[in-house]
Amino acid sequence: MINHLENIKGICTKTGLIKSLRRFYKSTPEAMASNYTVHETTPSTFVIQPNCQDAEYQGFVQHFRDLEKHVYKREKVPAKHCVDNLWLIKPAAMNQGRGIEIFKNDLAGMKKFIESKQQNSYWVVQKYIERPLLYNGRKFDIRMWAVMTWKGELFYYRYGYVRTSSDFYSLDSKLNYVHLTNNCLQQFGDKYGTFEEGNTLPLCVLDQYIKKAYPKYDVDVDKHIIPRIKDLMIDSFLSVKDELNPSKRRNCFELLGYDFLIDEDFRVWLIEVNTNPYLGLPNKFIDGLLPKMLNDLCEIVLDPYVKSANPLPKHEVENQFELLYDEKKKVNQRRSYAESVYPLHDLEPPDNETVPVFSHPSRLTRRSRSCL
Repeated sequence: MINHLENIKGICTKTGLIKSLRRFYKSTPEAMASNYTVHETTPSTFVIQPNCQDAEYQGFVQHFRDLEKHVYKREKVPAKHCVDNLWLIKPAAMNQGRGIEIFKNDLAGMKKFIESKQQNSYWVVQKYIERPLLYNGRKFDIRMWAVMTWKGELFYYRYGYVRTSSDFYSLDSKLNYVHLTNNCLQQFGDKYGTFEEGNTLPLCVLDQYIKKAYPKYDVDVDKHIIPRIKDLMIDSFLSVKDELNPSKRRNCFELLGYDFLIDEDFRVWLIEVNTNPYLGLPNKFIDGLLPKMLNDLCEIVLDPYVKSANPLPKHEVENQFELLYDEKKKVNQRRSYAESVYPLHDLEPPDNETVPVFSHPSRLTRRSRSCL
């Protein structure tokens, strides 16, 4: 039994994920018919090399300069996410927030930063979502686990968790502790654990917070957020499915950690996919959740082949891994590509219209104001 799949780098490196999704959406008839592109899934992203001014580089520069002039026709998000023209630069092969730099309307600084790096290295330049949904004034993301198997199956674990920032959100701040929420970075901050033990919360707490903070929208995490998370997991899997496990090895699998951001319109964005996801125990909640997840994982990938010395009674506890995709079993939970990326119609920006900048989801568009 091998706990890795060959060629997983197609989605578990930052450059691999973007390239795989680009190729997938451009070659999938259903996505093409709905004009669905990679930037419905991820923020606008470019893969750049030092001292290489190819079409990708030129595309980034033109995109940046358009936003600098408040021209938003190239951007796939409302204008309010572009006002400060914030960008992230990420090293292609690093994780845990290492090497990420944030730039505010500074094309010269971005060029200088990239040109100072090793030749033939790859860097992801990505538009920053400037108005994320906040939890008590702080940024957060959602970590979900998934499993891919040698049989071509994709499972997701129903219980994810929220990772919070230690500092209050401000676009003027250059501190990574404000903008990056992964535990491996946050644990070194002076305020780590100030608000939540281990800067980690159950998804149900986020659901309760949203219901209390935004009662007019009646948002439910299971109903409005999770279906979109499933869609993006399936897309990423299908983008590399035919390339995984080229040696046709049996009895191998991959446990993945998916990271998602929610913006203030409750739209879900895929940030990255991690192999070897963090399995530490930052608080009591994870201490209780992690062993259950690992037991459910072993039930899927080990129990069919290895007899357990101490088996649990069958059906005593339901396995919380849910099958999202299996071509042989004709299981595919991906919704139509024509489905809006916005879970609430009232918060969807009007077509061909620049969305005004406001500070609260209850006043995002003319359409939403008319419904209040």
